[in-house]
Amino acid sequence: MANGDEDTEEPQDDAAEAESDPSSQPKGRRRSFGKVRRELTEDELGSPGVQKLLLDELDRADGAEGELRAITEKFYDTYTKLAVANEKLKTHNAFDVISTGTAAAGSLLFGAAFSIKDNDTIFWLMLIFGGALVTVGVAAKVMRS
Repeated sequence: MANGDEDTEEPQDDAAEAESDPSSQPKGRRRSFGKVRRELTEDELGSPGVQKLLLDELDRADGAEGELRAITEKFYDTYTKLAVANEKLKTHNAFDVISTGTAAAGSLLFGAAFSIKDNDTIFWLMLIFGGALVTVGVAAKVMRS
């Protein structure tokens, strides 16, 4: 083999190790360059073509980094808005439970008042208190909506 060919070919033993070790395999989307040797010598790094390719790749990576930072920022903004909306929903649900419970308790008192007609004082207290609870529950529901 010529001296230049030795630099680009991989020995068979190293190829088997590379296939079994995922950390040594190239990362990224370009599978066509997967078997290409990745280490560069000083002479290769001194070549203007290599330098231009490396600078182009660096510019592309910087652009991708900027896009990822923008996406990350949008993600955190959206995540914060979602957390705020979830807290508002919890408050809304708790308010609904309280207003519904108040209306139900008032209805129960209002209905129970008619089963205790014998005692006028308790009848009127239960009737007034039950009516007030129903009114407060319905008003709270209307004001929340």
